[in-house]
Amino acid sequence: MWPVRGWKMDWILQKLKIRSNREVWLMTIVITAISVASPVTVLAVAMSYTGASGKGFWLVLAIGALIPLFIAPPISVFSLSILRLLTQTIEKVDAYVRLDTLTGVLTRAYLLGQIRDRLSDGGSFLMVDADHFKAINDTYGHDIGDEALKTIAEVLSNHVSYDAIIGRLGGEEFGIFLPGAREKEAADAAAQLCDGMRRSGKVIAGHELELTISIGGAVHIEGESLEKTMKLADVALYQAKRTGRDRFFIAEATDTMPALILQTRIG
Repeated sequence: MWPVRGWKMDWILQKLKIRSNREVWLMTIVITAISVASPVTVLAVAMSYTGASGKGFWLVLAIGALIPLFIAPPISVFSLSILRLLTQTIEKVDAYVRLDTLTGVLTRAYLLGQIRDRLSDGGSFLMVDADHFKAINDTYGHDIGDEALKTIAEVLSNHVSYDAIIGRLGGEEFGIFLPGAREKEAADAAAQLCDGMRRSGKVIAGHELELTISIGGAVHIEGESLEKTMKLADVALYQAKRTGRDRFFIAEATDTMPALILQTRIG
């Protein structure tokens, strides 16, 4: 029962959102029409039973229509305008909570929350880190570094499957969860990302950065925590960094000591 009620409540809340002045006026017209039609209909039915007719009948109906016609529009416009402002404010706050303001991908907190919701279905986690990012900031400045981060986010969004969950973990580090993906799918995705980054990272904001990424991945093991899977991916990322960067490592789903027996995948 609760999931059904929750779904109905979400549907109602979505319908109550007012995002533009056009919607305010359309809803005002609808509310005014209902406000006028309701008393007029009731009066017409009631008076028909009394046998009233003629000018008196129409005068009563006119009065019954004029009162809500004068009252409903200003009240509706005022109330709906407030609802529009609330909708815009809530959506801005929601976007701020969900999306990283610089790169447009999910924030760390929202990313991990979304992954936990899908974790029971299994999948693979990829930890992505920009290579030599500090050198970019030191040489070209943080504004170019920001452009580099935006480019990384674009590559991640454009080179993984549509249902992948992508977010920024912090700094120049990103996380990707591939629902249902096993080792081969994770390796294929990581290879595409490394290749895409090599091509897109050559020139950024007019500077020849030759930016690349390193990726560590781990297949989620049923019954384990998300933190454990992320730790495996972090160890794999360290191996990718330590052995030359611009490459990736994927931990086996059954590995108990992934740092020692990781498989190498070089793009």
